Amino acid sequence: MLIFTRVAEARSVTRAAERLGLSKAAVSVRLKALERELALQLVNRSTRSLTLTDAGERLLDGMDRMLADASDTLANVRDLALKPTGRLRITASIGVGISFAAPLIPGFLDRYPEIEVELSTSQDIADLAAQGFDLGLRFANIVRGTDMAWPVGRVDWYLVASPGYLARRGVPREPADLAAHRCLLYGWQSVHDPAWRFSRNGQSQPAPVQAAFKANNGELLMQAALEGGGVTMLSGFACRRHVASGALVALLPEWTIEGSDAEIIFAVRPWSARVPRTVRAFVDYLQEIETRASPTA
Repeated sequence: MLIFTRVAEARSVTRAAERLGLSKAAVSVRLKALERELALQLVNRSTRSLTLTDAGERLLDGMDRMLADASDTLANVRDLALKPTGRLRITASIGVGISFAAPLIPGFLDRYPEIEVELSTSQDIADLAAQGFDLGLRFANIVRGTDMAWPVGRVDWYLVASPGYLARRGVPREPADLAAHRCLLYGWQSVHDPAWRFSRNGQSQPAPVQAAFKANNGELLMQAALEGGGVTMLSGFACRRHVASGALVALLPEWTIEGSDAEIIFAVRPWSARVPRTVRAFVDYLQEIETRASPTA
């Protein structure tokens, strides 16, 4: 079929043979064998010209797509023999960038010393193509349907406060107790949904809260909580080390924060036929870390 394609493109058996590095006789034999296999005449031959039949035109159209796919496949296979190199530009929200991505990047650089990583954080959602980013790290709720997306991390949520704050204000035992506490909220949440939701034994219970302090990223809320500012809800990757050290106390442990088990971080990029080796290496690395961190069934 490759020989047929080259003959059809050149409209000449002789020129196709030269391009392929084969004899004219070998090309003619292969072309006739293809016609016998299909039981169709693909070319009209004369001493002066070569034209395609309707069947030949249709086959050539299909072969263009097939050869393009084959070329991409061969390029991807060749990538396996090459070390990923070059620059990888990543964008993420401030909280995801600081607490999720940044601690993992040193290990990635150890594995791929020839890749240079640039991480940019912002609360604005970057236009990846327009701003030249190779990859974005985003929560599931802002992944577009047209993006290529790979799940790279599951997020659990903690309700926390500092020991000092709890010593002054008491420890909440039920979600309803939060109404009497100073709460630290994400700015968007305090406007759209000023309530935290919990469940236990299949029963859901909302907990309306008043925002004593609002911020647009989790790092600010965490710092305020560490300083005794009040009760806040933080992602596990942001606050788990502070809970382990005792700097923050996990509250209402017998209650489930609704929706926490469905929050996933995705690595995203605009759709493309080929994924750069640097992107594939980073996504594979994050998924490997996530697999190791996930409990086995």
